[in-house]
Amino acid sequence: MASTAVTDPLEELWKHTMSPDRTDLLCFYPSKITMSGIWTGDSPLDFSLPLLLFQIILITTTTRAVALLLTPLRLPRYIAEILAGFLLGPSVLGRLPHFSDIAFPIRSLFILESMSLLGLIYYTFTIGVEIELHTVLRAGQRSFWFAAASALPPFLVGAVTGYVAVSTDETRRTADQFLNTLSFPVFLGATFCATAFSVLARNIAQLKLAGTDVGQLSISASLINDTFAWGGLTVATALAHVRYGMVPCMWTIVSGFLIVGASYLIVRPMLLRLAGRVSEGEVVTELQECSVLIGVMVAALVADAGGTHAIFGAFVFGLAVPNGPVGVAIVEKVEDFVVGTLLPLFFAMSGLRTDTAKITSMSAAVLLMVAALAAAILKVVAAVSVAGAFGMPLHDGVSIGLLLNTKGVIELVILNIGKNKKIMSDQSFTVLVFMSALITALVTPLLAMVVKPARRLVFYKRRTIAWPQPESEFRVLACVHMPRDVPALLTLLDVTSPSDHSPVAVQALHLIEFAGRSSALLLINASAPSSSFEHSTHGSSQVELQFKHISHAFMAYEENVLGVTARTLAAVSPYVTMHDDVTAAAEDRHSALILLPFHKHRSVDGGLEVFHPAIQPLNQNIQRFSPCTVGILVDRGLGGMPGAGCRVAALFFGGRDDREAVALATRMVYNPAIDLTVLRFVQKGGSFMGTEFDALKERKGDDACLREFLDRANSMSVGGGGGAGVEYRERGVFNASEMVAQIQEVEALGKDLFVVGKVPGLPALTAGMAEWSECPELGPIGDLLASRDFQTMASVLVVQSYARPSAGAISGELGYGGDGVPAAGRPPRPDHIRRNSIGMGNWS
Repeated sequence: MASTAVTDPLEELWKHTMSPDRTDLLCFYPSKITMSGIWTGDSPLDFSLPLLLFQIILITTTTRAVALLLTPLRLPRYIAEILAGFLLGPSVLGRLPHFSDIAFPIRSLFILESMSLLGLIYYTFTIGVEIELHTVLRAGQRSFWFAAASALPPFLVGAVTGYVAVSTDETRRTADQFLNTLSFPVFLGATFCATAFSVLARNIAQLKLAGTDVGQLSISASLINDTFAWGGLTVATALAHVRYGMVPCMWTIVSGFLIVGASYLIVRPMLLRLAGRVSEGEVVTELQECSVLIGVMVAALVADAGGTHAIFGAFVFGLAVPNGPVGVAIVEKVEDFVVGTLLPLFFAMSGLRTDTAKITSMSAAVLLMVAALAAAILKVVAAVSVAGAFGMPLHDGVSIGLLLNTKGVIELVILNIGKNKKIMSDQSFTVLVFMSALITALVTPLLAMVVKPARRLVFYKRRTIAWPQPESEFRVLACVHMPRDVPALLTLLDVTSPSDHSPVAVQALHLIEFAGRSSALLLINASAPSSSFEHSTHGSSQVELQFKHISHAFMAYEENVLGVTARTLAAVSPYVTMHDDVTAAAEDRHSALILLPFHKHRSVDGGLEVFHPAIQPLNQNIQRFSPCTVGILVDRGLGGMPGAGCRVAALFFGGRDDREAVALATRMVYNPAIDLTVLRFVQKGGSFMGTEFDALKERKGDDACLREFLDRANSMSVGGGGGAGVEYRERGVFNASEMVAQIQEVEALGKDLFVVGKVPGLPALTAGMAEWSECPELGPIGDLLASRDFQTMASVLVVQSYARPSAGAISGELGYGGDGVPAAGRPPRPDHIRRNSIGMGNWS
């Protein structure tokens, strides 16, 4: 019984449409685009539009299913897309009888490949938008050496392998054919040296390497490597035209330079002027966005007509677009649809071209496999050598070498162009696609083992505000989401950090959300000093501009305040894991205090509105895993006033967190322009929820803390250097209603800032407040002061003291961490502390 022959659809397509000696024709029916309906007997797969929709649905669904199955292996999406195309190709499902004829008939491949190339054009455009050439040029000497060392050896391996393969091919012995196939070594070399920085950026963010030398050098070197690969792709494409003579080959190269020149001399100045107007408040209009998107198609058309390739024109046009508000607005318009729908079509077309049956020469296939593995190993060896030359650890060199072996779309683009232009055979294409997927799959677990830094045990003593030696250096990690967070933080630092008594080291950490895009500029600038930025802002991204503003503000603070040192860094990470970056930065800097902005900002009507919902769980995770004391600042205009003359009230109920709040108030005593009130609450007739020993221990700690505050205030008052007004009060209260009345009385004096502990030491007063708490990270008192119902315009700083992890501390994260009352056993909410009863009442 004869077996059914398995054919490659693209091979049949080329046989019918591209072969110069073809003798047959394919007939198409222009009227068979849309169908009349299945009720008239029409089959959807016989018409162009229903068939195209079916193919897009099939490809997208298969890609998502494979990605879902590979999720436990934590492999890049690139692997899932290649495997999905391979499954739909002739090697797997294509072997089923009539599958290719039904799902991917020859007549549909024109439209499907055109759609895939359109998606590829806009994808390469978005890659170009995210690259700034000035970023590559300022990468530094080490980045260039890593790029050169990781690009040249693999390129030479590919070029030599390609030359050996061509020279031993008996079918290419004629001079014309031999000269024409010289482009294959260049194609192979460009394939081996390419690094997919879009995939690399995602890996760096996931591995928490954005603020390290390894991350910065890897992403910088990958940008340089990609630029080199695109140049090699252009040269190889030009060499493919040697069959038509040297004149077309030279004109192809000249047209490539003309496209680059036109993009930078004509397009970029126009877009820079638009970016300048946008930075002044103008909005990017729909007409302007549409003009840029049409410009992408014009550049692709000109490049394809010039003999290079359409994606080259789109990439160069993307390079001309400044990575700022204009670029962000345009990329957001197209990226989701292109990456989610059109780009999988490109991988499917690559899978249709991949056929294991075309591997007929095992010796040639093994040669390519060995060459690909040798190129990958040489990248690691070269990176280790460069790291050794610069005195870097061996671990860093291995990490950079592995990261630079990350593969992605650009390598597949090079392979497809080579196959379309008949520079490489079906066998070479199939082997190289498999090796690309294999190397990426091997690199991923090695990255997890080698690159991912182990959690270090950092030992340092001062992890709290309270410290026996008040003159020692006070280290603060100030976290910033956007520039509007800076004024309030600087005012708070100015109030609490008198430099003439204690030196202060401030590290500002710009928290940048990594949402999956390959924002290379963010990763490069994550550990770049602020002075290295260029003064021009038109070509900068919005986040880079924010980083500049933040760093300049802290630099100015350092210059104007004696005894203060400030440094600005960035953490690029998803919000889900960003607490790891914050806690690691605090440990590295031996911080005693982490300052966090609240997840709500002041609105126009004076209330608080949510800035980003993911910031609240981020703050809670930082509180849970923090290596030091944490303060959350609820800003109601604190940044709009000078530090001098600030009126502060510290509320003391007792307990570890309140002692930290008073320790912070003790530092304010040194500030001669601060009006400070410390109000201690004592519960009348109350009992401590715990053992008698614990009660005595807590009372002794509270008394010692307040005694130190009073001694410091009295000594400063006698010496004439104390604050403008330091006042200490004690109030006895029976219940929460009286407590709120006393707080209202203090607020009526016109306070600008309340400082409270997260977990108050009088749980009997606040036990019922947990039932209606909106923000558990603020604790019961902080949540009360931050609520709209309390009707105050004062800002609130909630302090959580550092403590060694324990079962009680962990359970406390679920509530208020120290009241000792489980959620199921809490008393019912008392009527006297209902939200609607807290207002401008007549408190006595």
